[in-house]
Amino acid sequence: MIRFSTRSLIASTLLATLVLSGVVHAQTDRLYPTDGEAVIGKVKTISKNEIVITAGGKDQSFPSSDVRRLLFQGDPPELTRARELVMDGQYDQAFDELKQIDIAKLPRDFMKADAQFYLVLSQGELALSGQGDLNKSTADAVEFARSNSDSWHFYPAMRLLGDLAKALGNYEKAAQFYGYLRNAPSRSLQIESVYQTGMVKMEQGDLDDAKSDLAKVAGLKPNSAEEKRLQTLAKAAIAVIAAKQGEGGEAIKMVNELIANLNPTDTQTAATIYNAQGASYAALGDDEGALLAYLHTQLMYSMHASEHAEALKKLADLWNKVGKPDRAAQARGELQQRYPGLSG
Repeated sequence: MIRFSTRSLIASTLLATLVLSGVVHAQTDRLYPTDGEAVIGKVKTISKNEIVITAGGKDQSFPSSDVRRLLFQGDPPELTRARELVMDGQYDQAFDELKQIDIAKLPRDFMKADAQFYLVLSQGELALSGQGDLNKSTADAVEFARSNSDSWHFYPAMRLLGDLAKALGNYEKAAQFYGYLRNAPSRSLQIESVYQTGMVKMEQGDLDDAKSDLAKVAGLKPNSAEEKRLQTLAKAAIAVIAAKQGEGGEAIKMVNELIANLNPTDTQTAATIYNAQGASYAALGDDEGALLAYLHTQLMYSMHASEHAEALKKLADLWNKVGKPDRAAQARGELQQRYPGLSG
């Protein structure tokens, strides 16, 4: 028979009580990689290029770009919900959750930086969809990047700042922010940097240099779904440039080929391609062809604010050109109602 002393029984009971009450516990941060199972342990270090988590007594390193999300022990429920909402693109609801958090009182610096980034991102995405102040969003994103220059969110913050600068028409700054992505450890982010730089040049009217950048992306051999998406977007932009440079037949051929091979699950890319088709027809002076393309975006892809707003702007002009001012007024009214910040 095994005998226990009274002291041993008391100690065992006390330990069990402490464990169950949470006084004695292991750290339970959770890291979710883009591929594979979640890793449970304690986040040891975070930098803009790498996250190290200790799990099972061993350190595991992950490139920051290969991490989908981090959950920290002690996260307030509002932050946990906000992360999920951001991943679903529900930025308005995420912003409402995050505004309830007193970030300064969060117990860990990692947690504070995470909450601040998602707040900045949600605010910025709302502004980009015409539901907020682009200048304030830019200032807040700059402050986050300045105060968290080694955050694992650094490169997404640079992308956001590039998007905001482009929306404001500050193309020099946009190119500067997108340029930071070239230093990322992720090949897809490096490719995105080239693509976005090309798009900025196209906005500036520097078509030859834009085409040169975009051709680099269009000609690559993609290693992932994201790289394939960037390649497709680059080809759509090259088609628009071709139309603007007088190569109408080639432009329409290129964009129609992209439409024939659309990924049905990537609706945002589809919206971009139909807008590219509209821009190509418009550059050729084919108003009716452009109308049909932009109508496709209006009717099928209204869930993507930027692309939808662009289509509505074009439709407001095109309906007037084909002698239907009532339809033009409807498009303009929808634009002003849904995207007040983008209707100017």
